[in-house]
Amino acid sequence: FNTIKITTGRIKTHQKGNGCSNMTSTQQKLDEVELLESIYPEFTEVDTEDRANCVELASNPREYPVLRLHLNFPVVKLCVELPSGYPECEAAELRFEWTSLSTTQENELLQQLTEISTDSLGEGSLLMIVGAVIEYIESLSTGSPSCEDTVTATVAVTLNRLWYYAHHIYSKEKRSNMMKWSRELDLTGFILPGKPGVICIEGSNANCREFNVRVRAMNWQLLKLQHDERDLEGRLFTDFEEMIFDVHGRANNHQDLGQFRTFLEDKQIGEVFTILFGF
Repeated sequence: FNTIKITTGRIKTHQKGNGCSNMTSTQQKLDEVELLESIYPEFTEVDTEDRANCVELASNPREYPVLRLHLNFPVVKLCVELPSGYPECEAAELRFEWTSLSTTQENELLQQLTEISTDSLGEGSLLMIVGAVIEYIESLSTGSPSCEDTVTATVAVTLNRLWYYAHHIYSKEKRSNMMKWSRELDLTGFILPGKPGVICIEGSNANCREFNVRVRAMNWQLLKLQHDERDLEGRLFTDFEEMIFDVHGRANNHQDLGQFRTFLEDKQIGEVFTILFGF
């Protein structure tokens, strides 16, 4: 194997206060890894001891656990270490292995991954790193049948549907951005604005992953990925739109959830209501 190792170290200009917020960074490590496992379950291996340590220490502001994982795709192996201060003030450390990578290709990939790892400091870069590796594999597979077959098996297009619960969705800018991204990424689904809010997207695995990175980068009081449906046979929705039911409340910011439940039941997915709201 050829090996590329990226060790960016601590970037002090991105520290907040006297250091990193452990409770935030540790929980974000766990959240990112959980999402990655849901997208690539057959290729992702997380160090079980590291994960258990992170879960145990997530609420301890004096501990800064490291989380290591391996992504074992058929033609490439990516070893990732999320250091103690990731993502707030330390970048991910990467080791990339491939059997047949030229020096020029190594340098190209090294530059791409280094830029992602350092430029996204404070926001989390794990999904973007993995996406960049897959895109690079695809770009090199052109014209090489044996490599192309392997890569196609690795990143075969699958249809996913993601369901998000939000404390509220009021911002016109957020709603406009999501509508724009849906067109750009060929996503269907809907936004249920108000308090609480719901986002549903469906589309290719890669495009859902890209939407997830973008929507999580926005400022939310609370945004949870509540349900992840994978390997679907078809779409439920034909476009992406805002859903408006009877609005009530002092500020006219609550939608009729009974009507929303009926809407889901008409689509034969009434169980999603309980997944989203717990009742």
